[in-house]
Amino acid sequence: MSAEQGKLCHEVRIELPALVAGQLDQSARAAVEEHLSFCPGCQFEWQEQELVWRCLSQCEDVDPPEELRNRVRHAIARLE
Repeated sequence: MSAEQGKLCHEVRIELPALVAGQLDQSARAAVEEHLSFCPGCQFEWQEQELVWRCLSQCEDVDPPEELRNRVRHAIARLE
């Protein structure tokens, strides 16, 4: 795909979390924003992710119980 064609929806949706978090470089951000300017489906997905991000940023930090930490560690160890 050439630069003139722009990004496809599946490519943009993969990058939306990084866009919402402010982690895309200027070039990648511009490409995603250009796609969002004309794609209502991706615009909706972006708005949903942005809303979740804002809500999560207002949550207090939670320290999970040790039992949960141990279960997560064991689950990860089984995957390795």
